[in-house]
Amino acid sequence: MPSYEVSIIAKSLAKTETVQVLKRVCQTIWNGEGVIKRVEHLGVRDTPYKMSSPDGQRWTQARYVLLDVDMSIPNSRTILSEVRKDFDVIRTNAIRLDQSFIRPCTSGRQCEFGEISIDETKRKNWKRNKLKKTYMRTQNREK
Repeated sequence: MPSYEVSIIAKSLAKTETVQVLKRVCQTIWNGEGVIKRVEHLGVRDTPYKMSSPDGQRWTQARYVLLDVDMSIPNSRTILSEVRKDFDVIRTNAIRLDQSFIRPCTSGRQCEFGEISIDETKRKNWKRNKLKKTYMRTQNREK
């Protein structure tokens, strides 16, 4: 299952009500066969603009929460649509976390995918030729 980082912007409510909101969100993810690996509460912050909750209230401050979740691709759409229906959740977004790409030439392995390691002499020759061409162009313009 791919990993996702789910960001939730919830209403700025009391602590007990916020706990209930997070429990409902986590229960929705769990019922959709998702696995929650980490929950990070970023605190109450000002929103970048006035945001409306599903019940029509406008909010200028909200609670920001990040969840690291493993869930399948078809289930992710249904889970997020269920989370968005919660009246205490203002915004929800999910970003798929891919493993970072390591270039083969920098990891000590043989170059792949058409990557060629350029040794220092070729690099210096290229730079010298490039500078020589630009110098010649400026000389021709002055004449």
